[in-house]
Amino acid sequence: KMVEDDVDVDRVSEEIEIKVQAKVQGAKEKGSVLRQVASIDVAQRQITLKLVEVPNTHIFAVTPPGSECVRFFTERHSLPLIIQGPSAGADSTASALLAELLSHMRSKVGPRFNAISRPNSMNKLPV
Repeated sequence: KMVEDDVDVDRVSEEIEIKVQAKVQGAKEKGSVLRQVASIDVAQRQITLKLVEVPNTHIFAVTPPGSECVRFFTERHSLPLIIQGPSAGADSTASALLAELLSHMRSKVGPRFNAISRPNSMNKLPV
């Protein structure tokens, strides 16, 4: 059972806030910050998500708000491959969807007339 019947729901957020602030302060005293870190272990077929302390100099600590950072550990590279960029906000999502739509449409548009083409329809067009 996740929640007891006699839990005061209004106090839960206060209690969580107190615990989180204590963790933030503890990390700060160690020269660290808290970050949510997801990990995917392909070999073990396991996904985890944890709130962890990372040093102030770690890539996860210096990644600006509104950005994402992914590290890939592979057998091919001795150091992790790091990809960092903006999170998918409304603008990024709309831009990505438009780019994907345009990419799909390129395969449907005739090369010379920019008209939607059907199989063998280009054979009937004047040259």
